[in-house]
Amino acid sequence: MSNPLSEAWDFQAQAAAEQDDFGRTSGGSWVPPILQDLVLAARSTSLSRYYPFTSHATLRFSTGPQWWLGNGDVLAIGIALVPEGRYLVYTRTSQDEPFSAELETTGADEAAAKAEQLVNALS
Repeated sequence: MSNPLSEAWDFQAQAAAEQDDFGRTSGGSWVPPILQDLVLAARSTSLSRYYPFTSHATLRFSTGPQWWLGNGDVLAIGIALVPEGRYLVYTRTSQDEPFSAELETTGADEAAAKAEQLVNALS
């Protein structure tokens, strides 16, 4: 039996590995090749109960597999990749408001743990 949530995480991990490989070999991207570490770290937390997706070098989470079609809501938490191999964990209540930086770190586990803490605080 298939598990759509597990498949979404598997897909995101594979896509992150491919993006990181491209970033390492292309030499033309500012995006640091650290996304796979982040996806794996987030998957090992309670964030794994949400559907992962990426947007503009940011790992985001939703309550449903097709949030863009109204099947789920996007969480107000994101973890952006920033230059020099860093992660920026942020909150954002709406697209019309600026984001609020909560943590900047080089550790994928630390970034995932902070995002998990923020999601739990908002629940």
